[in-house]
Amino acid sequence: MMASSPRPVVLVLLGCFWPGNDSSGPNQSFKALATALGNQFEFRLAARDRPTGPDAATPARADPWVDLGFARAHYCPIGAFGAEGLRSLINRTPHDVLWLNSVFDREFSLPALAMRRLGLINARPTLLSPRGEFGPGALGLKSAKKQVFLEAARRLNLWRGITLHATSEAEARDMAAGARGAAPIVVAPNIRLPIDATAFAASPDGALRLSFVGRIVPVKQLDYALNVLARVRAKIEFNVYGPAEDAAYWARCQDLIAKLPPNVRVIWHGETSNDGVVAAMASTDLFFLPTAGENFGHAIFEALTTGVPVLISDKTIWRQLAASRAGWDLPLADSDPWVEAIETFAQWPEQRRADYRRGAAHVARQWFQESGAVEKSAQMLTACLASAR
Repeated sequence: MMASSPRPVVLVLLGCFWPGNDSSGPNQSFKALATALGNQFEFRLAARDRPTGPDAATPARADPWVDLGFARAHYCPIGAFGAEGLRSLINRTPHDVLWLNSVFDREFSLPALAMRRLGLINARPTLLSPRGEFGPGALGLKSAKKQVFLEAARRLNLWRGITLHATSEAEARDMAAGARGAAPIVVAPNIRLPIDATAFAASPDGALRLSFVGRIVPVKQLDYALNVLARVRAKIEFNVYGPAEDAAYWARCQDLIAKLPPNVRVIWHGETSNDGVVAAMASTDLFFLPTAGENFGHAIFEALTTGVPVLISDKTIWRQLAASRAGWDLPLADSDPWVEAIETFAQWPEQRRADYRRGAAHVARQWFQESGAVEKSAQMLTACLASAR
């Protein structure tokens, strides 16, 4: 069913946008997108009705479509074969573009792609955003299963008529290698709006305050960070923000925490709202994320835009940070430079740290001004609409 709205309707399937979950990168990116382009497009969102995990309660929703201000959302119960009622929802919701998120999502993306291939849902221009899943770091985890799926997707023409969405030229290269020509690729950066940071608060006890923000899963490499901190001599307070999605991996990290020297204190805050994370940046000296790969790095952007220098891997779009006095982007093969960076930053006087805070904020502002993210996203959606005609 084509949309009857005066604005073209974009139906977005984004499983991680369950009620109350605003801290993940894709969620913040979608909110910024819908806010920035709301005068040109109407956005409708289908998501899980609860967090992941067997014990998560279902929130009561009397209205099938909830007004979020920037979009209208429908929350779906999850069954053995994905989001329940997804076929009916897609067919009865007027829309001009269908936007999927994640290549491997078994609850929304894969059922929608299969139904589209079989002609069970209305054929509409369709975007698929892998969100970094074609990156070497992501593909390296459970690589055998992922490679089998990718080969099957190519052979079954699962992506026929789909446009793959990359958020950077580097991600586009990774996607081209993984998709092998199975679908065209368009580049439009993530939309992230500048954040008004609160005033910086100095450490009351002289400890160097590091923050890690992200899901506690192998690709984020919290264990790598803990192994680095085990070799640091400076007094450290390490604040970890994010849900422990992988229980076995979190247990391994807890073992590493228990073995840390007494000069390193770790505080796990669990899942934290986006506002809570931004507020925490006011009392963070250095953001620490040795990730195995990010297509954008929303938490990195939030740190930079709030004026927090970052210590990250060289597997993101944020590069040459030392030259901009905004932090360090280091290779993962050798942990010695990571230890040295933390020790060096811990010894710096406040004046030099403040110089790096200004450099971090400048890098974020420069990215926002030069990315053209809003215009390129609008062009991408407009081109999808044109393809239907």
